[in-house]
Amino acid sequence: MSWRTIASKDYHESKDSRLVRYLLYLFVAACLIGGYVFPVTTTGDVTKDRFAGFMTATITLLLPLLGILLSYNAIVGERESGRLALLLSLPHNRQDVVFGKLVGRGGFLALGVIVGLFGAGALVIYPFGSVSATSTVSYLAYVLLTLAFGAVYFGIGLTISTATVSKQRATVAAFGVFFVFVIVWDAIRDGSAFLLDQAGLIDGTLPQELPNWLLFLHGAEPGMLYERIIEGFFEGSESGPYLSAEAPWYLGEWVALVVFLVWAVVPLLVGYRRFEVTDL
Repeated sequence: MSWRTIASKDYHESKDSRLVRYLLYLFVAACLIGGYVFPVTTTGDVTKDRFAGFMTATITLLLPLLGILLSYNAIVGERESGRLALLLSLPHNRQDVVFGKLVGRGGFLALGVIVGLFGAGALVIYPFGSVSATSTVSYLAYVLLTLAFGAVYFGIGLTISTATVSKQRATVAAFGVFFVFVIVWDAIRDGSAFLLDQAGLIDGTLPQELPNWLLFLHGAEPGMLYERIIEGFFEGSESGPYLSAEAPWYLGEWVALVVFLVWAVVPLLVGYRRFEVTDL
């Protein structure tokens, strides 16, 4: 199939990019360091479920950056240089282009995640942990969830790449998403609490005192959804404003999982539709 040619080309281009390669090495190294440090610093039984929570902060910082960096220039860069028109003049259609880049660049990202997390899991197991069927299935589910989290930001970057006509606009949009969602999202929450407090609509500025509907909107950011799924399904946590017994059903982990899957699929479908109807 013609998409395989595109996938192979983009995979090797991603591997040859020094910035992407070194950032992926950093992600793998961070996972391995976490796998070594976690059992040493943890008291009691060492389980991989708790390791998932231990790695959340690192993964929600590095993986979005990797996903966006790999995808935001995938199509708009070729459009701006004129290579996209040439590519589509060959036996390729637009679906081949999008799917090939999704497989090629996304496969390179997935390879790094798999190597990092399985290497970390091995360090947790030996010599401090133990292996059981339940823990193995749980850890595989954790790896799949993390791959999906990477796919969310990869899909956002690829959507921006299909929907923009210049590399400059794609860069601003892609890294603007990263800055808002990853860097300043908590500040936006605190700012919302402050404004509501000033308006007399809430008493105080703590996140727990925000209205439930605003907690839902704030918690719909992909990184917070990922963290809530980890806490609810892998750690069994019932603390905080989202997973406590007093929280409404729509703040729970099952709704978080549904919204997370929407993030993984819908932006990419919207971007592809936009790419299909756009004149080059």
